[in-house]
Amino acid sequence: MSRKKLIAIGCSYTKMSRKKSLAAIGNRHWPEYLAEKLDMNCVNLGAAGQGNEYILSKLIDTVLSEKNIGLVVLMWSEWIRQDFQDPANGWYFFHPHKDKSRKERYPIDLKSRNSILQYNDPYNLTMKSLRYFLMSQMLLKDIPYLMIQGTSPLQNMNEKTAFKLVIAAMVESKIFNEINPDQFIGWPILKQIGGYTVGDILNKIDPEQKELRISKDDTHPNAEGHKIISQEIYNAYEKIYT
Repeated sequence: MSRKKLIAIGCSYTKMSRKKSLAAIGNRHWPEYLAEKLDMNCVNLGAAGQGNEYILSKLIDTVLSEKNIGLVVLMWSEWIRQDFQDPANGWYFFHPHKDKSRKERYPIDLKSRNSILQYNDPYNLTMKSLRYFLMSQMLLKDIPYLMIQGTSPLQNMNEKTAFKLVIAAMVESKIFNEINPDQFIGWPILKQIGGYTVGDILNKIDPEQKELRISKDDTHPNAEGHKIISQEIYNAYEKIYT
């Protein structure tokens, strides 16, 4: 019988695309390290820049098509990212909170960008994300899985007011208590209410971001950072599934 598959889905914390970043980590990400620990074949579906709609969509595609799945790991991205699927060219993304219009596939003017930000307020982003989490959990009810938040969910939106709105939305939502905390590493995500992200895990060990990040300008996990992430996920897997 062939080895089972580890399915990993996320953004650049799961699979980077820039050549310099890939060279810095030896082209090996946490899914490859984790697959070795689990003795599984690695299927890394991470894609740099993508958001949570991409992650959920890839999960649905995977559940419908892949066989012999041993474990699915979802590493969620920034909540404000927007994903779009093109039938000819695959997936692309939009980051309305970052002033990188020249790098976006479809640049927009500042007024349009501000309008998108206005309607993608912290409350809306939180409710959308909670639904993504619950839908994924329901899809994976018969498949071993783990989830974890990779980047800060509100990166570039760290105002105290924003986090207050997010926390209120989370704890007041009926969905909040439906999420299985045993299979969501770091739940409930935010440090203010006792949770943590991958970034928090790395910062606890390396608060100055010098040892576990690629560089000062590229704060993605370096090779050692990816090894630590894989160990954190492996520890959670062992606790639940062995």
